[in-house]
Amino acid sequence: MKRLSIIFILLISLLMGVASCGGDEEPIGSWERMKWTNVNNLMNIQGVYYLPVEGGSYTFLCRNYSHPWINSVTVNGITLVPDIIENRIEFNGEWFTAKFEDNKLIITADALPQSVSSRSFTILVTAGDIGDSFEFAQQQNIY
Repeated sequence: MKRLSIIFILLISLLMGVASCGGDEEPIGSWERMKWTNVNNLMNIQGVYYLPVEGGSYTFLCRNYSHPWINSVTVNGITLVPDIIENRIEFNGEWFTAKFEDNKLIITADALPQSVSSRSFTILVTAGDIGDSFEFAQQQNIY
């Protein structure tokens, strides 16, 4: 009888231990979506931010994650992925740069030459298990 009691107590302890495990972890996919403020109020048409033809610097503020980084940049159909995490806070393209300063994404673009009608790029950013994308374009006569 004593042996049966010990087995019963061990079994209950084991079941309680298993039942209490794993409840503290966030389920996969439950991260809050990244929230951004378009500080310079760039024109956004169907998800594309239009940079003025004169170029300049434009800031996007991530309000709910403190240190996002660049996951990849696509220009002319070619996707570039930084090799090392330390290099993921800044990307220098041919005519633009994308740079993170804490929770600010700063896009700096050169002026659009008169000989070019339009150009664009897409940047994917992440803050761990959550990500977001931005598409930027410069186009003659859009403003």
